[in-house]
Amino acid sequence: MWIVAALMPFSHTKIVGPAGRYGARYGMGIRRKITTIEVKQRGKHRCPSCRSVVRLERLAFGIWRCPKCGFTFAGGAWVPQTIMGKTLAPEELKAVETQKARWKEAAK
Repeated sequence: MWIVAALMPFSHTKIVGPAGRYGARYGMGIRRKITTIEVKQRGKHRCPSCRSVVRLERLAFGIWRCPKCGFTFAGGAWVPQTIMGKTLAPEELKAVETQKARWKEAAK
């Protein structure tokens, strides 16, 4: 019995997630918002340089680094790439333009 208990750690935050560290303080609404932000922040994201899906390191407010290739870039405060940044990313625009050019050449 003691061996099983040592292998499976007991978690007090199964339902509330990362906001469990606040206990009964600050209200449930704020703790839910914190949970959604932190789950997105600490999740896996695609590196804009090496395109691998990894857990990016948040160095400071809006500054992110890929642990695989070491590429440091500016992004959103809580997520590496914001919705507005996705629509205006020059790398993606270049990729779309090259794909359109390939389709035009293939159609000829």
